[in-house]
Amino acid sequence: MNTKKVQSENVKTYSDLTNKSWYFADKESKIKIGNNFSEIQEGKVSVIEVKEILFGQNFQTWKIVIDKEDKIYLLKTSRELK
Repeated sequence: MNTKKVQSENVKTYSDLTNKSWYFADKESKIKIGNNFSEIQEGKVSVIEVKEILFGQNFQTWKIVIDKEDKIYLLKTSRELK
């Protein structure tokens, strides 16, 4: 039995979007993400349809976002556009 293969079946991966700018587009049900503010203004964005958002217990420096397809994303709160 290959234990490496068994371990990889249980490992979840996420997309690291901590270097991207982002904002809530629809009452926290959608997040729009772009490389920077000017690209977002031009409409060059990706959209995440939010299923769940996880916050850190003591520090809320990052948000872990799970979309409707159960994909996981890591966002940096300091990159949120308000």
